[in-house]
Amino acid sequence: MSTKAPTKSASTDDYYGPFTSDREKEVLGVPLKLVAAWAENDGDKVADTFIEDGVMILPGDVYKKNREEIRAFMTAAYAGPFKGTGVTGKPVDVRFAADDVALLRTHGGILAPGKTEIDPELAVRSTWVLVRRDGQWKLAAYQNSPRGEGATLRW
Repeated sequence: MSTKAPTKSASTDDYYGPFTSDREKEVLGVPLKLVAAWAENDGDKVADTFIEDGVMILPGDVYKKNREEIRAFMTAAYAGPFKGTGVTGKPVDVRFAADDVALLRTHGGILAPGKTEIDPELAVRSTWVLVRRDGQWKLAAYQNSPRGEGATLRW
């Protein structure tokens, strides 16, 4: 899996990898929307990828339990520690728990300002729980954990 930021010449086929069905591509559009919203450092657009009572769990004891908490957190983060950052990632697993429930796992991370590759300490493994409501896939829950060289938990 590449930890490089996608370029304009990178194809979405490369992003989808082995997940080629229309159904898989539909749910994998949600991470792409989040990446685009993050590229704009737009807390409103990030929050809008979630359902109203969506949950976001991040390292550092971050637990946000609805769209407004997510919006406020991300807006503040873009004015502070996430200012000028981006995110990137690739799907490594797609499963459907039901017709309207998808579970995704991605590997990626935060791109420091001006970087095109993820620094090891910013690499994450993410779990996405998506639900389809009114014909649209949205995030019900998102969680990530450090991975690779930068991971803080060792067994």
